[in-house]
Amino acid sequence: MTVTEDGDMRRTATTRAKAVDRGARAALLTLLLALLMAALAVTSLVAQEDPGGRLLTLEDALDLARRNNPSFQSQRNDQGPADWQVREAYGAFLPTANASGGFGYTEAGVQRIGTLDFGAQSTDWFSSSYRLGITWNLDGQTLFGVPNARASSAATAARIDAAEFNLESAVTLQYMTALRARDGVEVARRQMDRARRNLQLVLTRVEVGAAAGVEGKQAEVEMGRAEVALIQAERQFRAEKLRLMEQMGVLLGEDVTLASSFEVFEPTWTRDDLLDFALSLHPSMRAMVAQERAGKAAARQARSQYFPSLSVNTAFSGNTLQALNEDFLVSSAESKRLDAFETCMAWRAAQSQLGVVFPVNQNCGAPVLTDETRAAILSVNNVFPFNFTKNPVSVSVGASIPVFTGFSRQRQIEQAEAQEKDAQHQRKAEELRLRTAVTEGLDALQSARRVVEIEERNRTVAEERLTLARQRYALGAAGIIELLDAETSMSTAERDYLNAVYQFHQALVGLEAATGRSLRPGVERDAEEGGR
Repeated sequence: MTVTEDGDMRRTATTRAKAVDRGARAALLTLLLALLMAALAVTSLVAQEDPGGRLLTLEDALDLARRNNPSFQSQRNDQGPADWQVREAYGAFLPTANASGGFGYTEAGVQRIGTLDFGAQSTDWFSSSYRLGITWNLDGQTLFGVPNARASSAATAARIDAAEFNLESAVTLQYMTALRARDGVEVARRQMDRARRNLQLVLTRVEVGAAAGVEGKQAEVEMGRAEVALIQAERQFRAEKLRLMEQMGVLLGEDVTLASSFEVFEPTWTRDDLLDFALSLHPSMRAMVAQERAGKAAARQARSQYFPSLSVNTAFSGNTLQALNEDFLVSSAESKRLDAFETCMAWRAAQSQLGVVFPVNQNCGAPVLTDETRAAILSVNNVFPFNFTKNPVSVSVGASIPVFTGFSRQRQIEQAEAQEKDAQHQRKAEELRLRTAVTEGLDALQSARRVVEIEERNRTVAEERLTLARQRYALGAAGIIELLDAETSMSTAERDYLNAVYQFHQALVGLEAATGRSLRPGVERDAEEGGR
């Protein structure tokens, strides 16, 4: 064997040894990478937060909002006065009654009015009185008051239903927004886990000398960016939960866990079906129709001011008058009795002298009162406060026809008719709005469904690319730039898929708000069930 051949054999053996050594190092590095990724996956699963706290479904959120939202409760309070307005309208057909009573005291003394002196009053007086007045009126306002009140009450109830539906739509949309923020936290957490795995992979290659140290620094920067993204996502989730609780009108604390989940599905409704339901049973449309009816009823009541009116009045009354000085009553009666006796005797004397019989009482009686008469006088005086002397009942019937009231009636009629026309225009405007909203909402939902399919495919491709880039980097077949670019593509694909999914759900909420009913599978409400 020549020296040249011996040298070639040595170089060949050395080359083979180096190749075996590189293969062994690559196999070892691949094994270490697999173990590291498995350990990080287990650590990520263990590190996930326990839901804990209070579970809050969408149904729970809607129920809490109906019972606690201040704005909705303020609108719901309008129903009570509207119902009493109907009762008041029916009560206008009944007569009105007014009862009054009083007590009085008059001091003894001289009664004067200006310069007139009515003489001295030598006793104090107690007095009391009562009066019960009954009045019944019938006019055009009364006749048309009931239809107007009932239409106004129905309009109020329809407005409350519309407000409840709008509240449910707002809470549902905010619930979706909070779910989106929650899933955004999970996306940011997965991004940080991948950044941590990439960092460990890069550091492992740096330690064995298979990669430059600058690649480790670059991986650390990407890890820091992922941490910042997670912090921002968590802050956004907390803010959206607070906004959800604001919509509900109640604070539940930070440990609330959103428990509802929603699936993406293929829309199967037609535009005409949705439009038919929206234009007939949408709460806001029904509120506009009820308001239009109320406007018509109010205009009819306003025009009834030209009708004649009929009124009937009657009153029942009585009074008492009791002297405090009983001696005054007795002395007054005795004085009158004595005067009557003397007058009678004078007539009798005149008859005797003239020989003529006058048509007067010939029995003059005694000049003084008997004990029985004094007792009767005192008994009659004992009437205060409730031994009333009734007055005669009075009844009056009247009719009136309005002739001229200074154009006030016509102004009120014009104003009521203008409000009626405004309600008609508002109903037409709402109909146009619903047509546009349903058409646009269905188109947006169908487009969002197609976008979800595309973004789901993009996410799968990005995940496969990232897996391949990791394997190539571990074997030294790719650089750090390719790995980080694959990671960025994966993060973008995840965020785009998340946005597409919740754009679908938000488009569905918008279509539900435009249609006036729930459209999710399993919770749809048919028109036969009353819609809303």
